[in-house]
Amino acid sequence: MYLGVDMGTSSIKATLLDEKGNIVGRSRVESAVVSPEEGFFEVEAEKNWWLGFGKALESICRDNDVKRIRGLCISSVCGTFVPVDSELRPLYNAILYGIDTRATDQIERLNNSFGKEYLKNHLGGEFTTHSVIPKTLWLKENRPETYEKTFRFVESNNFVSGRLTGRTAWDFPTAAGTRLLDFETCDLPIEIIRKAGLDENKFPGLTWPLSIVGRVNVSSSRETGLKEGIPVVGGACDINGEAMACGGISPGDLVVVFGSTTSTLFTTKGFHLLDGFTPGVSILEGTFRLGAATSSGGRFVGWIKGLLRTEIAGERDDGPTGIMILPYIDGARAPYDNPSARGVIFGLQKTDDRNKLFKASLESLGYEIDLLIRKLGTVSNVPNKIHVLGGMAASRLLLQIVANITGRELHVYGDINASYGDAIMAMTADHAYSDIAKFDSVKEQRDKAIRILPDLELHSKYAVLSQRFETLYSSVKDIF
Repeated sequence: MYLGVDMGTSSIKATLLDEKGNIVGRSRVESAVVSPEEGFFEVEAEKNWWLGFGKALESICRDNDVKRIRGLCISSVCGTFVPVDSELRPLYNAILYGIDTRATDQIERLNNSFGKEYLKNHLGGEFTTHSVIPKTLWLKENRPETYEKTFRFVESNNFVSGRLTGRTAWDFPTAAGTRLLDFETCDLPIEIIRKAGLDENKFPGLTWPLSIVGRVNVSSSRETGLKEGIPVVGGACDINGEAMACGGISPGDLVVVFGSTTSTLFTTKGFHLLDGFTPGVSILEGTFRLGAATSSGGRFVGWIKGLLRTEIAGERDDGPTGIMILPYIDGARAPYDNPSARGVIFGLQKTDDRNKLFKASLESLGYEIDLLIRKLGTVSNVPNKIHVLGGMAASRLLLQIVANITGRELHVYGDINASYGDAIMAMTADHAYSDIAKFDSVKEQRDKAIRILPDLELHSKYAVLSQRFETLYSSVKDIF
């Protein structure tokens, strides 16, 4: 059997496959985010990740023999890392991805010091709140004792795989997504790390997602029950696991994941630079990607639902509300990278009610996706089909709104998630991916996608408002 584990923001999900790719077990363990200060978002790594991994493994193996697991793979909370000592024990809470805005001063200083063109040529763009280097500099300047004691800064999946194997490594796609890959050397940006005043030895080397990062060692075997010596595949950040789950990893594939935040992954044949997007390499060597993540998604919709104390049932879209919301309650990420941005509601009338305002919050997610697609279209042809996954994909109304706003067909995978893609990656320890993709069970699982077609009449009405959504941001950005 093969185990896939997704280290999500709010939960850890696990999927177990047999040798033919059939799902034989699933489990889920809740995870908690803490916010000790304004703009700080953290995870207690030992409690949530290592012990959470153990709980997920124990749960999934209640009906399966843990000794039959022949390989495993873990995906990360992209852009999230934790400082650890030489025994890979955490020295500080893990610092989350772009929603954590603690290092805005360091970002500004580094961007001014290196310059936009230099950073674009080497890292694909300027540092943002999603970048690791500014946050490690924040630790050095604000928690110097922690920084000095740090042996490695490890990403969330490698915190677990490192404990299992004793080996640390960042995967190439995640490193690229966090501005930790120099595209000229295809390695860590050593010179940039040094000039930033940081120790490059505190950053692990890089590995490809389908490479074996190490094997379960004796002590971890005793602690977890996993068989000693089984391979642990490198893995990548969560959206790569989602892309692998639905098979959306070939050039021209566009994957959108509606989770706590909304993420997009567009795989391309060649390397592209595009302002507001994160360029990089993809899961398969020789393929590239443009990635983007917003600060909205489930976090925003959950917040506004609690604020309004309402939620619309059903799946019918009756057309635009005419209300536009900039959903930037945690600042704006792609394509603006503006942590100072704030939420804005435009177009209210006295005839509007709570239900209409809630629907407008769903429309805002559709407008964001449409904006990202239009920008992607400036460098490459974007397909008419979008692969859709994530917890928010359970809302048929949201999906119909997104289809209507973008004018594109959605293929929605409600029964699989990143952990399923991780389990497929774990199978590559024994099989070529091209062979795994032909397994009947894998093809059947991917063919289960529900198709949601756009209403082209409504699309024409939404198109005008989608353009205004972009205009609204440009009109108010200077007063944030």
